[in-house]
Amino acid sequence: MSLDIPATIDAFDAAWLDQALTQCGAASSAVTGVRSERIAIGEGFLGELARLHLTYAEPSGGPSTAIAKIPTTDGGLKPLGLLLGVYERESRFYEEIAPRLDIRVPEAYYNGRDTTTDTYALLLEDVGAYRRGDHLAGAGLAEARAVVTAAASLHARWWDDPDLMAMEWVPPMNSPLNMSLQGIYEASWPTVMDRYGHLYSPELRAAIEGFMPRISEFLVGWTEISRTLTHNDFRLDNLLFDDAGNEPSVVVLDFQVVGRGDGSGDLAPFLGCNLDTELRRAHEMDLMRLYHDTMGAAGVGFESFDDLVRQTDTAHLFWLVNWANNAVTADAANQRAVDLMDTVMARYVTTVEDRRSIQYVDDLAWQPR
Repeated sequence: MSLDIPATIDAFDAAWLDQALTQCGAASSAVTGVRSERIAIGEGFLGELARLHLTYAEPSGGPSTAIAKIPTTDGGLKPLGLLLGVYERESRFYEEIAPRLDIRVPEAYYNGRDTTTDTYALLLEDVGAYRRGDHLAGAGLAEARAVVTAAASLHARWWDDPDLMAMEWVPPMNSPLNMSLQGIYEASWPTVMDRYGHLYSPELRAAIEGFMPRISEFLVGWTEISRTLTHNDFRLDNLLFDDAGNEPSVVVLDFQVVGRGDGSGDLAPFLGCNLDTELRRAHEMDLMRLYHDTMGAAGVGFESFDDLVRQTDTAHLFWLVNWANNAVTADAANQRAVDLMDTVMARYVTTVEDRRSIQYVDDLAWQPR
C-alpha cells in the first residue's frame, strides 16, 4: 500500500511510521508511539529535521530512533530549495546512487517524492550515535586520513561510470545555476573585503580580482574533466566517525548538492579549510598521496600525482571565493556559525598563499593529461 508523503514533521505519526517501517522490513512489531525532537535548528535553512523516538508493541521491534527530513515549511524559503533542486537531488541520490556506494551513508527507510506537488520526505537511519566531525575544531590526522580515503572511494566508484553520465539530475560544473555564481561572487566581493580584507595580501587580492571575472570560464574547463560523482559539501560538519576499529571510519551525510566533478572539488575544500593550518602544512602532501594511491589501486583517477596536486591547488582558488561569499551572505544562526566562518576564511586564505595557487590564474585552460 502506498503511503502519503508527509508534508510536516507531525505527519510522521505512529500509524504512518508503522506502515513505512514494516514495508521496508526495518520493524518486526507495530509502532505504538512516537515522540519527535527537532534537531539541527538553524543549520539547514532549506530543510527541517527531527529525531523520532519510537516505541513498539514488542521489545526491540525496530529501530529505537529514526530521522525525519522534509523541505522547509517556510513558504519564503522552499521555492529557493526547489530552484536549486536540492530536494529532488537528495531523493534521487538515495534511490539511484546510495545502494551502489562503497562508503557508509544512512539507510533510507522511506523515500517519498512527488515532483508534481513538490512534496518530498525521507525517513533515515539515525546515525547520531557516531562521533560527529567538527569543522570549527578541525580534523586530527587519523580523521583526515579516513576522510580522504572515503572521498577516494566515492570518486573511484563512479569514475567514468556511464550510468552516472546518464543521470541528468546530477548537474555538471557548468550547470545554469553554477554559471550564475560569477555574478554572485562579484557582487559580494566588496563586503568580503570590508570584513576579511585584512587577511588578504595585496598580491592575493589582485589575483582574486583577476580570477573572479573568469570563474565561468574556469567552470566550463572544469566540466570537461568532470568524470565522477562529487559530494560538493564534503566538510566535517557533514561527516561522522565510527571509532569501533583501530582507525576511525567515516559516515557521510547530506547529499543535496551532489554533482559531477573531477574529485578535486571535494578534496581541495577539505584540505583547505577543515584542517588546522599547521597540521595541513605538515601532512597535506601525504594526504593527497593517499588519495591518489587509493584511486590508483582501483585503476582510476588522475594519471599522475603532479596532475592531482596542480588541479587541487587550482581548485583552491574557486573554493576560497566560494567560502568568502558564504561567509558574508549566510545567516549566522549562532556564535559558532560566526566563529566557523572566521576560522574557515583564515585557514583558506593561508592555504591559497601557502600553495601559491595564484600562479594558475593565467593558465585556467590547463587540463590534466
